[in-house]
Amino acid sequence: MRKHVPLLSVFVILIGFSANAINFSRVNVAWQYDPTFDLRMAHRVVRMDEGMKVFLRISSDSLSTWQYEFLVQDGYESESHRTIQPVNVDTLLQTPSQVMVAILLPKLDENLLVLKSSKSERFFYYDIQIMIGSLSFPSIYPVNATGLPILEKYINRSGFSWVGNDTFLARQYQEKFGGADPPMADMKPLAPQVAMDTSFIFGDSVQFKENHFYVVSKDSLATVGVTMLRVSPYFPEYRQLGELIGAMLYLTSEQEKKAMLKSRNLKQSFDSFWMNTYSTKGRARTAIRNYYDWIERVNILFTDFKPGWKTDRGMMYLVFGRPDEVYRTANSEEWYYDDGQAFEFTVISTFFAPRTYTLRRSKEYEEQWYTKIASLRQEIR
Repeated sequence: MRKHVPLLSVFVILIGFSANAINFSRVNVAWQYDPTFDLRMAHRVVRMDEGMKVFLRISSDSLSTWQYEFLVQDGYESESHRTIQPVNVDTLLQTPSQVMVAILLPKLDENLLVLKSSKSERFFYYDIQIMIGSLSFPSIYPVNATGLPILEKYINRSGFSWVGNDTFLARQYQEKFGGADPPMADMKPLAPQVAMDTSFIFGDSVQFKENHFYVVSKDSLATVGVTMLRVSPYFPEYRQLGELIGAMLYLTSEQEKKAMLKSRNLKQSFDSFWMNTYSTKGRARTAIRNYYDWIERVNILFTDFKPGWKTDRGMMYLVFGRPDEVYRTANSEEWYYDDGQAFEFTVISTFFAPRTYTLRRSKEYEEQWYTKIASLRQEIR
């Protein structure tokens, strides 16, 4: 049984399977990484006593012209079909271009909620895991100063608080990761090794330090927590010179970066790099603006316990551009480009993030990498 529902006005919907479940290993979801696409989504899953709650935000300049259908299925390559009972949907925020809802699901055996969006007989699928392997999601979550759930994996403002318990345990870690290793580098251990700075118990509100990330749980016995990166107020943008230079990692050689950091005048060294690379002030100015627009984009898309540009997917997106095709399974994500390039990311679950994407590296990527870097330094994207 299926029912199309406009989220702007609905409070009770039916969830069920269509004739065939969605096989994400064959359905292209590259639209999720396209910032120019008319539909943008974000979500957070919270465990409840009698099921799950999914906070979902949908943004679009033509929001009312889309139709939506919710499905549940066993996983990313499922073939099963099932219809379940109605669930409640509460509208938390509604504007002409954005809506945020809270979807209450009963206890399910399935692991995947799928939002099928359609417009002009075109269909787009958004996947929401409602289980982390055999583990459930946490029952706590952060909210902003207006009480709306924070769906991002970072906090860039004060005034946030936590919901779901009287007290909370926070484990604090310093975010001092470097950038991702290039695709031809040797594989390293998949799970990050980070020493905890400190831990503390707090009430519903707390001040987190910038450039640190926190794993927040109900108590020390909890098996899952919420990881939040505390960033500057202007994040996902970068404005400070140190941030701007750090994010040039993939574009510069090791010698260039060392020379820049040793300079007595960082601003002059920064400007000189862009001028020497792009020849004129006008081209250099355009290149700087475009490059840091891309940095902002990957910070929005891929930030988890470290900024998006430092992740494997962020690195590949910055250098090779937005993939033309993206396919997912429970354990991997594959990117394909129209020029024949292809990359695979392995999904692992860590204490810091339920889905961490690690590039499958290979020496075969070396020529592609240096060719692409050379192209970026010659042409303004």
